[in-house]
Amino acid sequence: MGSFWGFLKNTSGNVAMMMALGALPLGLAAGAAIDMSRANYVKTVLQGAADAAAMAGGLSKNKSEANLQKTVEDYLRANHAEDVLQYVTKVERVLDNDRGTFRVTVNGTIQTSFMALAGFKDMDVGATAVVNVGSQALELALVLDNTGSMAGTKTANLISAATNLVNTIENESSGNADIEIAVVPFAEYVNVGVGRLSELWIDNSTLGGQPFSGCVGSRNSPHDFYSGATGGDYPALANVPCNVELLPLTSDMNAVKAKIATMVATGATYIPTGLLWGWNVLDAQAPFTEGRTFAQMKQINGRKAIVLMTDGENTIAPSYPAHDGTDVSVSNQKLEDMCKKVKNDKIEIYTVSFMVPSEIIKDILIGCASTPAQYFDADNAVELNAAFQQIARDLAAVRLTQ
Repeated sequence: MGSFWGFLKNTSGNVAMMMALGALPLGLAAGAAIDMSRANYVKTVLQGAADAAAMAGGLSKNKSEANLQKTVEDYLRANHAEDVLQYVTKVERVLDNDRGTFRVTVNGTIQTSFMALAGFKDMDVGATAVVNVGSQALELALVLDNTGSMAGTKTANLISAATNLVNTIENESSGNADIEIAVVPFAEYVNVGVGRLSELWIDNSTLGGQPFSGCVGSRNSPHDFYSGATGGDYPALANVPCNVELLPLTSDMNAVKAKIATMVATGATYIPTGLLWGWNVLDAQAPFTEGRTFAQMKQINGRKAIVLMTDGENTIAPSYPAHDGTDVSVSNQKLEDMCKKVKNDKIEIYTVSFMVPSEIIKDILIGCASTPAQYFDADNAVELNAAFQQIARDLAAVRLTQ
C-alpha cells in the first residue's frame, strides 16, 4: 500500500511524459501546415488552368468537357506543372445563356500525409472560373478624326490602330457574340452618303440647286445635339469640304476594315458633328435603323459604345446649317452637352486624345468618357495602338468575371 502511494507521489518523470504527450499534437500541426501549403499550391495552379479553360471555351464553339479537359492538361504542361495533373478528377462546364456566362470548374483531390494521422485522408482542391459569353451583343461606333492635322503618318497610325482594334474584338469575342461596328470619319462635317439625298430625313432645299456631296450640316440649336429625326430634317450642304462616307453598323468586319483603310485627312475640326453621327448610327430610329433598340440590347445583355478619337481641339463653330463660325467656346459647350446626352441614352463612351496639345479639349474628353478609365491620352503611335487594344479587350464579349 505504501509503495502505491509512493509511486503516485513520485514526479521525477512527469516532464518527460508531458513532453512526449505534447509532441504528438505539435507534430500533427506542423504536418498539417505542410499539407495545407501543398493544397494551396495545387489550388493556385488549378485556378490558372480553370481561367485558361474558361477563356478558351468561351472563345470556341467547342465547349465540351473533353475539350476543356485537354485545355486544362495543356495549360499545366505548358506551365511545367504536370505533377498537378494527378490531382484533377473532373472538369465541369455550365453555359448560362440567360446570364450570358460560361463557368468552368476544375475538381481535384489530394491525399494528405500528416493529416491522415488525424483521420483526414484527402482534401478538395478545386477551382472555378467564369467568363461573359452567350448571346452578348456589341454595337460599336468608331468616331475617328480625319481632319487636316491628321495628315501623313498620323492617319497611317490611326488606320493601323483602328484595324488592330477590330481584329482584337473579333479574336477575343465569344463565338456566339453578335458584333456590329460602324465607322464615322469626321472633320468639319460628316459624309452620310450622296445616295441618301432622297431619304425623308434630309432637307435638300438647302442645296440651292447645287450638287450634293454627301455632307450634312447642323440643325438649329438646340436640335443640333439631339439624335434621330427629332427636331427636323438634316440640312444637305453643297460646296463644303466632305470627307469619306460613313459606314453604318455592319457585322461584316472585312467591310469595316476596308472603310478604315480609305480614311484621308482633310478639313478643319468640329468634334460635335462626329459624336452626333456616331450616336445616330447606334440609334434604332432614322436616320439609320441598323441598330437595335435599347430595350432589345438589354434583353440580350448587349452593349452600345462609341470610341471618340481626336488629335486636336475644335477650330470652328456652327453657323447653322454650316460650320464656319469662329466662336469655338460654343463648339466646346456643344460637345460637353452632347456627351452627357449620349451617356444618358445608355451608350458607353471611350475617348482618345492623340498628340493633343490643348488641355481644354483633354479636360472635355476626360469628362466625356463614361468613366475616367475609359479616357486615353496617347502621345505617339505605340500609345495610340495600346489604347485601342485596351478598349478592344474591354469591349470583347469574353472576359473573366470570377
